[in-house]
Amino acid sequence: MAGFLEHIHPPRIPPERTRFSATFCLGGISFLLFLVLGATGVVLMFSYVPTPQGAASFFAAEAGNLPFAWFFRRLHFLAGQAMVITLFLHLARVLLTGAYLPPRAANWLVGLLLLLLTLALDLSGYVLRWDPATQSAATVSAGVLGAIPGVGPLFKRLLLGGPSLGEASLLRFYVLHCLALPAVALVACLYHFWRIRKDGRPTKGL
Repeated sequence: MAGFLEHIHPPRIPPERTRFSATFCLGGISFLLFLVLGATGVVLMFSYVPTPQGAASFFAAEAGNLPFAWFFRRLHFLAGQAMVITLFLHLARVLLTGAYLPPRAANWLVGLLLLLLTLALDLSGYVLRWDPATQSAATVSAGVLGAIPGVGPLFKRLLLGGPSLGEASLLRFYVLHCLALPAVALVACLYHFWRIRKDGRPTKGL
């Protein structure tokens, strides 16, 4: 525990690693947007019911009858799109500066996992609209998952809650979007930040 705390809050940080131009704070901005998504998501959970009728009522009534619910829904949507953009920019910055090189190679894979989790969160949130377009997206996503050799059919059935898309599928996407994926992403974020401090600068690159 002492080693973990030391890397999270070290007594000294090299000056070159604190410059804004070194990272443009893209990782920190992405994490801030993740926190905004979590806070606004909790507010929206008070209004959203994971059924076809509940989803239709939620979006028809501008996120329900809670005060300023429309504002939280729009903020949630914009923060989600902004997080995808900042993560791609963060990825590009890491590639261009060689910050993925050893000893940060393993943490680079964690960063790629976080990008995939963010895209999965964006997709699962989109499906919660539960209109014809989002149902088609869910069907295509399940088909791609089902194409994985060996375990694909099992994963597809678990995702859809049955052999095909139905009301149970909406509940599965809701649980993924609101609980499972955010929990995994939060743990991966904390581990990612810790590894950045622990691994130090790459042997080559900036």
